[in-house]
This record gives sequence, C-alpha cells and structure tokens, in this order.
Amino acid sequence: MKTPSGFDRCSKCATAFLLCCTTSFTAIADDARKTSSLNGKVIATQSKESSDSAPTLEERESLALKFVEAHDPALASLLQVLKAMKPKEYETAINEITKIRKRLEQLQSRDKPLYEVDLEGWKLQSKIDMMMARAVAKEQTLDEKALRELVKKRHENQVKRLRIEQDNLKTREKQIQESLERLQSNESDRLDQQLSALIKKVDAKKPKSKRNDK
Repeated sequence: MKTPSGFDRCSKCATAFLLCCTTSFTAIADDARKTSSLNGKVIATQSKESSDSAPTLEERESLALKFVEAHDPALASLLQVLKAMKPKEYETAINEITKIRKRLEQLQSRDKPLYEVDLEGWKLQSKIDMMMARAVAKEQTLDEKALRELVKKRHENQVKRLRIEQDNLKTREKQIQESLERLQSNESDRLDQQLSALIKKVDAKKPKSKRNDK
C-alpha cells in the first residue's frame, strides 16, 4: 500500500501525463482527419455504440478503460490514481481516450494497415508522454537515451504511416483514371444510352392512355 506521499507523487505524475498527452491526442485526431480527406474516405464522427444516443460517462469510461488495459496497462494504472485524486482531470482523460478509441475502431474496419500503424503510433506516443510526465513529477530522472529511442521509433512509425497514405492515394488515383477512361470511351453511344434510359423512365411514369397516344 502506498504512503500518502507516494500516492501524491503518483497523482502528480498522472496530472503531468494528462498535460503531456492532451496535445498528442489532438495532433493524432488532426492527422486522422487529413488522412480521411486525402484518401477520399469519410469517417463518421460517432461510433456504432453512439449512433442512436450518446453514451453515458459510465459507458464511455468502461470502453475507454478496456481499450487502455488492452494496449497500455501502465496508463490504465495511472488513470485509476487520477480517478481517485482528481475526478475532473480523469473525466477529461476518458473523453480524450474515447476520441482515439472511436477513431481507431472505425479505421480498423476501413483500412487495416493504417489502423495497425496508428495504434502503434499511439502506444509509442503514450510511452513518451509517460516518461516525460514522470520526469515532470520528479518520480524519476529523464532517461534521454531511452527517450531518444522512443522518438526514433515514433519517427519510423510516422514514415510508415505516410507510405501507407501514399499507396492509398496511388490506388485511388488508378481507380479514378480507370473510371475516367470508361466514361470517355464510346462517348456518343453512352450519351444515346443515357438519353434513351431517361425517356423510357418518363414514359413509364405517364398514364397508360397517354402512352398509347404516341
């Protein structure tokens, strides 16, 4: 069982972590929106469980904690400290994690490679934030060598992410080019077919008496 001073240090660490990670979460969300736009994909702002009604704090908390426990157990422990000591900051953290969880879940069903690289990127960022928070809270000295290694891995992750986006764009460009070529081939015949289809559609909606007058 932690002494009061030890618990207080954990609380400071948890608060410092929240300050470090909030900007990171926002940056990740911004990157996601840019990727969605570039790939011609629109990702819904709400996940399946919130399509009918907004989930309660308890529901969001449960889903957020399951997500964190699965991917970052160290953060899960820190969140429990934050919940006990600073409820408002805890709620803010849950809300930020919820945004990331939803986006990753939506991405998983649309683009598995990008989902995997983004999840790994989030884990790396979380480790960086945790290391910085512990140094800010004076829980431990900053290990610059370890931090440099994490920053290097994050850089490699970002490069990999951009390469996936680049491949997606090439695929999308190829699809557009193929559609353009199909549309432009036999243009006159296509126009005649479209016109004929429209005339038939109009005729089909006319009363039978007027159809027979033709």
